[in-house]
This record gives sequence, C-alpha cells and structure tokens, in this order.
Amino acid sequence: MRRAIVSTKGVVTHPVDDASIVEAMKATEKVLWLDLQSPGPEDVRLLLDGFGFHPLSIEDLSQTHTAAKLDEYDTYVFQVVMVPFQRGTDEVELFEVEIFYMKGTLVTVCDRPWPPLEALWAAVRRDPARELGKGAQVLYHSLVDRAVDAYFPILDAIDDRVEGLERRVFEATERDAILPTLFRLRRSVRTLLRAARNQRESVQRLAVGTVRSLTKETCYQFRDVHDHLILLHDSLDDHRETLGGLRDTYLGVISNRMNEVMKSLTVFSVVLLPLAFVTGLWGMNVPVPFAAHPWGFWAVVAVCVGIAGLFLRFMARRGWLGRIG
Repeated sequence: MRRAIVSTKGVVTHPVDDASIVEAMKATEKVLWLDLQSPGPEDVRLLLDGFGFHPLSIEDLSQTHTAAKLDEYDTYVFQVVMVPFQRGTDEVELFEVEIFYMKGTLVTVCDRPWPPLEALWAAVRRDPARELGKGAQVLYHSLVDRAVDAYFPILDAIDDRVEGLERRVFEATERDAILPTLFRLRRSVRTLLRAARNQRESVQRLAVGTVRSLTKETCYQFRDVHDHLILLHDSLDDHRETLGGLRDTYLGVISNRMNEVMKSLTVFSVVLLPLAFVTGLWGMNVPVPFAAHPWGFWAVVAVCVGIAGLFLRFMARRGWLGRIG
C-alpha cells in the first residue's frame, strides 16, 4: 500500500503516481511524507530511480534485520528501527520499520500496520498545515520516539510478571510451570535488551550531532530519546539478572525439598529394615522362638517394636527427625 502527503508552500496534496511524487520530492519548499506498507517492485523502483537512494539501503528493505542500524549517505539518512510487540503473555517479538530521511522528505517502510505510525498519520491528515509545518525532521523524531515508547508498556508488564514470580518461587512445587515461564520471560528480556542496546547506539549518533543533515534542535530532541533508551536498557538488564537469580533460587528450593523427601524415605527405610530382617529370618523354615507359647507371636511383635523404637530414639538424639519435621 502506498500513500503520500505533501505540503508545498502551504498547499497540501496527496500525490499517488510516481511522477507526481518525484516532482513533489524535488520541490524546494516542501515537506513530503511517503509511507509504504509491504512495498512491491514498483515502490522499490520509485525509491531507487525516483528518489536516488543507494542500492544497499534498498537491498535492506528486502532483508529481515535482527538489530537496529543507522547508515548515513551523502544526501539522506537510512535507519532501521526495531519495534516490539507481545505475541503471548511472556513472549515478545520484534518487527522492523525502515525510515529514509532527506531534506524536506520522509519515507517510512514497514511490512505490517503499526498503530503509533497510524496515529501520527491520522494527526497529519487532520491538521496537515500544523503537523507538516513543523518540518520533516520533527516527523522523523516523532517516529523514532514512538518506537522507543512502545517498549515501556511491555517493560511494565515484565515488571509485574517478575514481581509475581518472586512471590511464587518459594511456594512452588515440582508440578508448577514456573521454570518454563522463567525461561520464556528471560528469552523475551534478552530480545528486548539486545534491541534496546543497538537502538541506543543508533540514536546516540543522532543525538550527538554527527549526522550532518539534522539541526541542533532536532539533535537536542534525540537526546531525550537517548535518555529513555538508557533507562530502558538498564531496567531490562536488571530484569535479566533478577530472572537468572530466580531460576537458580527456584532450582535450589526444589532441590532442598527433594532432599527432605529423600530424608523421610530414608528414615522409613532404616526403621523397616531391621523389622524386615527379623521377620524374614524367622519366615524361612526355621523354628520361631516361643512358637509353642500362646504369647510367642506378641513377643516377636514386641521385639520388632522395640527395635524400631531404638532406631527412632537414636535418630531423634542425632537431630535427624527434627530436621525432617
């Protein structure tokens, strides 16, 4: 899908065909925003031949990126912005938005609808004189800022999930699904952390003024975005370490509980072992003591109970029964 809006000396138009878009791009006093969703061969040819973008940046449109990047060419800047979205409760994925910025012109490319971009486009359509009057650099900054802001609702959800896991980890049993949840959440945090780190490096170049086509005021605006990325990166790094500690703590708790179970089973085994020996020994073709007496059976039972009592007293004096309790 292709859509464009241009303001030339206060006159707002919506060019559609290649010739009118290129003509609007070549105008001196203009602000042009061209948005492409799932661009086709005609759109790629327009960017390559009509706008004169470098073949390497055009080639990036057909590639799937795993990290943000920023490339500066002679007349324009090409940036890949990674935008997060939640696929499930603990699963996060990224999709890319490509941005071309040149003097008075902004081109955005993405493969799916992105609500913040749609909201900005709707604001431009409602009041084009006001929004386009701010300049293409302001639109460029607004898009990058909205991409960074998209991380914070997900970060808030991760905060809540981590707090819930901290409460559950000491109450969990082997049947709980805490460990898969920990691994899914930690994988999502690593994905966001890697994206935030690369995006921070790209925005830092925009903030420090190394990009020649940006004004000082725009660089100041990008400094605020860079500060948000630093905060985002530090928070995600803290969550990554916390989740790693929760994983180790959970495994330690489960291991301790398993040890307690094994101690209990060992006590029962130790108590029953001499009883099994006594009954097994006289269960063979060996005369049982006092078998001729009516109280002989109860005498053997009393011996077994006495042996069990001695073992229990021995373990109690050693403190083993108290540890199990």
